[in-house]
Amino acid sequence: MLYKCTICKTSKSTSQPLLNSTVFCETCKCSRKFSYVASDDAPSAAVAKSGSSSTAPRRPFELAASRPHRKSEPQLRDRSRPPALDRRKHSEADLVRPPSSATFRPCAYFTLCLQYMLTLEIAKGLFNRQYNRCYCANCYSTTSRDFLIEGGSKYVIPRGWVRFGLVVDEAQAAVENIWNKWVVSYHGTKPEAARSIIEHHQFLIPGDQTISGDKIRIPNGHIPDKYEVYTSPTIAYSGCDVYSRAVPFQAPSGKSYQAKIVLQCRQQPQTYKIQAETIGAGTRRICSIIPNSEIEYFTVMRASIVPYGLLVRVFE
Repeated sequence: MLYKCTICKTSKSTSQPLLNSTVFCETCKCSRKFSYVASDDAPSAAVAKSGSSSTAPRRPFELAASRPHRKSEPQLRDRSRPPALDRRKHSEADLVRPPSSATFRPCAYFTLCLQYMLTLEIAKGLFNRQYNRCYCANCYSTTSRDFLIEGGSKYVIPRGWVRFGLVVDEAQAAVENIWNKWVVSYHGTKPEAARSIIEHHQFLIPGDQTISGDKIRIPNGHIPDKYEVYTSPTIAYSGCDVYSRAVPFQAPSGKSYQAKIVLQCRQQPQTYKIQAETIGAGTRRICSIIPNSEIEYFTVMRASIVPYGLLVRVFE
């Protein structure tokens, strides 16, 4: 019989049932529960096991924060493909694995955000579907944690947003140990700039030009003559209108919406400075977790920020 670790998805073959018991996982290096894999899924599981490494760095899956709703988590079976910079249009099926009894079934909100994301025409080879997540109220319970600790800092869960996983240079991730030592931060920007950042793996600062020729300017209300990359530990700040402007979106159903995008990143500690908000919030509390006095990061070290998710929010 074939089983998978419920955390890292490493496969284990055994003649004894493992249900309702814990077994030592060679990848996690601790006791874990294993879930039974149906026979039609066994070939894929065997391939995943043969390609795994007990020392390979793994991305966080945020399972600990949302275990009451683990059925909504995707089956982590896809393998990332090398980035392809062609702009050929692709369908929703290219970015969502066909559902089965053991795989993630996208909710209606995930599908709506996906429909908007496809209009950005970002090459599908730049996405890693196994790290897609939906943080709507149905997929991420209101009783689940509002934040985790990553890299020694608070990682505020992006409630109300959908994440589309991005391909990350895993060689760099392993050398820098970004999944364990780097903090989570958010970068709000325009669709054109986000596409340029994702395709060229390079953050932009005021004065740079996007691939469409638009010049990056300092947003209204910000400190003049400051040429840094700005991020935040909370999406409540990076997702505000100053950083992430809402754009109109007409769904295939014909209904009209507004949409926003934010990049979810890993950022190297001690490469940025922390300051208070600069959008004129005054006494209004922007985030219930991060105080206004510590809500903005800024740095001139572009390489110290690695985007690993494109976050989308669609609303009426």
